[in-house]
Amino acid sequence: MEKNSIIQAIGDYWDKQSSTFDKEHDTEDISAWMNMLETMLGSDKSKNVLDLGTGTGFLANMTARLGYPTVGMDLSQDMMRYGVRHAAANGSSAMYMVGNALSLPLMDNTVDNIINARLIWTLISPDEMIAEWFRVLKPGGSLYCFNRMEDGVGLKSSTTKPFMYDAADVDSGLVVKNASMQELTDLLLRNGFEEVEIRRLPNLTCPEFDYQTWHVLVGKKPLPRRYTEELGIADFWNNAAAEYEAAHELADKPTWQKVLAALIGSDKEQYILDVATGTGMIANMLGAYGYANVTGADISEGMMRIAIDHAREQNTKAGFMYGNAIELPFAENTFDIVINSRLLWTLSEPENAIKEWHRVLKPGGKVIAINELEEEGIRCSSIESYQAKTKVSEYPFANASREKISEVFMKAGFRDVSVNPMPGCHMVTSDKENWFAFVGKK
Repeated sequence: MEKNSIIQAIGDYWDKQSSTFDKEHDTEDISAWMNMLETMLGSDKSKNVLDLGTGTGFLANMTARLGYPTVGMDLSQDMMRYGVRHAAANGSSAMYMVGNALSLPLMDNTVDNIINARLIWTLISPDEMIAEWFRVLKPGGSLYCFNRMEDGVGLKSSTTKPFMYDAADVDSGLVVKNASMQELTDLLLRNGFEEVEIRRLPNLTCPEFDYQTWHVLVGKKPLPRRYTEELGIADFWNNAAAEYEAAHELADKPTWQKVLAALIGSDKEQYILDVATGTGMIANMLGAYGYANVTGADISEGMMRIAIDHAREQNTKAGFMYGNAIELPFAENTFDIVINSRLLWTLSEPENAIKEWHRVLKPGGKVIAINELEEEGIRCSSIESYQAKTKVSEYPFANASREKISEVFMKAGFRDVSVNPMPGCHMVTSDKENWFAFVGKK
């Protein structure tokens, strides 16, 4: 049977079993469960919870009552109708939605905790499902899969085929139903999870019921260095946004516009990306000069709010969107020009960033990276303070030579790399004309 048909058959089965299944929770010690869940999920009640295969809301209504924002998701609407009624009866704020655990209707990196009870044995394409759960978890987020297991063994079906769904072809898709503890931990590890373990959870079932002990399979989505650095850098510039322009305003804007136009070219229909646009000085200047397709991208929403206000004030056509210079949200071969100003010294991964700019440029497109330069290259005297405030260990271009920077552009695939002076360009706060543009073609 085809995968989607198996999923549908499983959903139909649980629709029919909803009332019987709901009654099975009468065997559980709810106080013990709530104490365990609160300990496991932690004291931060702002962190959300997604209960996959929520069924009749056994877990979802408990985590919602504990104060965690909770969504229960399942294939079976009949099962979830019980969950909705239970929520109304016991004061739970849990929300319920129809969803397939193999293709979650959620964006990447949006869920703090994924929980489920007695779902893991039902996985059909287990690697694909676990990868999907990994996708929607935030970096640092956790997965908790609760299931009864035989101590030291793992999952073990108690009946002969067909297992539960009255159909051998459906049963054959349940490739995890007899997985050992090692196989379960391996499943999470090979799909990117870390700190994977199986914990024994005694005393959750009322003592008069002689069932296998509950266990939980736990894993955490790693917190990548790039993710934490992005948060630190964004936070710095969000805090600096209100004061930024007073110290960095560009003087003699008509001269800036003419110099930039000479670098960009006369075609006003070119697609231009201003990376790390900040308050939109360059993007809006180009828009005001008549370039019709200018997009500014930045990781600081505080800076971009100012850029958007200026675009409205100046009636430019520049648009703005969230984007990290190291990992841009654009397809290959999208832009004719990638430009940036005073970005080079702030790059934590300059080689990767420049490769990314090369990726989004069209063949024949041009990169224009503007920075203040001394004779020997970039010299940033405040770099140690900036590192401490952004919690980034290194900014390789903060004190890099012109030759080193040019070499990185060439290594990324750019040709005809040159360092071009920008005569007449300076800031209001300084008469020093030490602005240069690294220029290269894809």
